[in-house]
Amino acid sequence: MKLLSVQDLSVQFHDRYEGQEAVSHVSFEVGPGEIVGVVGESGSGKSTGMHAILGLLPKKAEITCGSMMLEGEDITPPGPKGCGRQRKEYERKMETVRGNQIAMVFQDPLTYLNPTVKIGRQITETIRAHRKVSHAEAKERAVELLDMVGIRNSTRRMGQYPFELSGGMRQRVVIAIALACEPKLLIADEPTTALDVTVQGQILELLKKISVETGTALLYVSHDLGAVASLCRRVLVMQEGRLVEEGTVEDIFYEPKHPYTQKLLSQATGLLKLPKEQHAASILLKVEHVSKDYFDAGRLHKSEKTEAVHDVSLQIGRGETYGLVGESGCGKSTLAGMVTQMLEPTAGKISYMGDKTKLKYPVQMIFQDPYASLNPRMCVQDILEEPLLLNTSDSRGERVRKVKEMLHLVGLKEEDAKKFPRAFSGGQRQRIGIARALILEPELLVCDEPVSALDVSIQEQILCLLEEIQEKKKLSYFFISHDLNVVKRISRRMGVMYAGSLVEAGNTKDIYEDPWHPYTKALLSAVLVPDPFKARRKKGILHTEEKKMEIPLGRGCPFAPRCGYASDLCFAGKPQKYQYGEREIACFLYSEEHAGKRRSGLKMTSQI
Repeated sequence: MKLLSVQDLSVQFHDRYEGQEAVSHVSFEVGPGEIVGVVGESGSGKSTGMHAILGLLPKKAEITCGSMMLEGEDITPPGPKGCGRQRKEYERKMETVRGNQIAMVFQDPLTYLNPTVKIGRQITETIRAHRKVSHAEAKERAVELLDMVGIRNSTRRMGQYPFELSGGMRQRVVIAIALACEPKLLIADEPTTALDVTVQGQILELLKKISVETGTALLYVSHDLGAVASLCRRVLVMQEGRLVEEGTVEDIFYEPKHPYTQKLLSQATGLLKLPKEQHAASILLKVEHVSKDYFDAGRLHKSEKTEAVHDVSLQIGRGETYGLVGESGCGKSTLAGMVTQMLEPTAGKISYMGDKTKLKYPVQMIFQDPYASLNPRMCVQDILEEPLLLNTSDSRGERVRKVKEMLHLVGLKEEDAKKFPRAFSGGQRQRIGIARALILEPELLVCDEPVSALDVSIQEQILCLLEEIQEKKKLSYFFISHDLNVVKRISRRMGVMYAGSLVEAGNTKDIYEDPWHPYTKALLSAVLVPDPFKARRKKGILHTEEKKMEIPLGRGCPFAPRCGYASDLCFAGKPQKYQYGEREIACFLYSEEHAGKRRSGLKMTSQI
């Protein structure tokens, strides 16, 4: 018997911006302990369908369904013609289903968790809401759950707030809450989209382990085809609300039948190619030995500081894209803040065309979340006009002309200027964000995770758009991302950052083909590709982030506790930056002083 059977599910939104069916006549089944992937572009109906199963859609959603069965029990929504009594009975039934039999893991753990309530209380409240147990029993179960999802020192973590945990640990807490009542089906809606490649691997391994050990079935909703190839055994492909293809993961990835599935796989493979050749005529931006310290207000001594960025040097040429990769919390965004002058460096200097004076607005920024970075109460015309009002003396007519010009440049229509952000898709909103950044005619764009919240097809559109604009405007990009495929796709030169330090830098092609630093190699080995056989063999960094040891500030290599090549020297002293042609690396394996001098004529290659 199937665990979940959905037959002929349709969802229609009564909204002036959504005139078509979000989900149209979808039917599928999930067996006990089975892991099923649901893939498709943004707006394809993936999340809407999952919310319909749990009865979480708003009142404006009209749901019709032939039948919906959970282990033989009828949980079919009453439909538009259902009376009030039927709706009340359905809601009472779903209150016993949600959490107890079907649980959901959402995309953003920081939004899902209450920032003012400690982790332990959030888990125990969930348990007591669904089970008749004492507070002590609920607390004991909460500690067990945190242990189960791989959080060490679980008793101590119970007393912490969400902001005290990393992104990967918060997502583990959300999974613990979802598992609190031992559900038979877990729906994971984009659970790793905002996580870096190493933490993503940990979460995927955790979900797989939970399914095997507890027999919980998993519906994994994602636009990341590499993650789906790694985790799932069966795949459902959705397009414009319809289920266009389903089959085993091998059938879908190796022998796709539907043109849309073939297009998705082609676009995912397209991200693996290298960028167009770029020639930097002169140096536009120079970052020299920059550091940034933060002092914890709760500490007694000012000497107790956190070093977010330590001694970073890089330069960006005119018309060039420089990529920066690294784990969440490694200091990428702090460095971006200093480049845009939103943050002041503690040490070092940043010069623009050789001048350390105020940059004014030759530097602009594109933000990560296209939903959060636009004011929902302002129309596009006002959003794009605002920078001109604040920084120029342009007339009303000139401002309107520039707005129209920017809309055309980013592939939008003039009539879009009158619309509000809610009328646009994620990719269109990001185009508006790019237009806003370009309207003051900057020479450098800082792109901080600009495509991480977008599906693979929209990612490719935005990257192609950025390349087209770069050719027309001769712009330079400082492109920051935790997605190594995206950085490879758009940058000619790149740097790899770990714990505030730049551990390796050089030509993107050289670093991808022959990584030298142990951390770079570990990162690249953890990248999931849209190929089931290859994705399942990926190992990456095997240990969890909670196992990391602390290196005293200013002493030792920050990666030493996680490095399989580390010696006593790596814990006692900090490696210098060693230069070999265009490759720069901070690792004692490449030091003549510690690794021995090479004979003349011998070229340095990877030592790992």
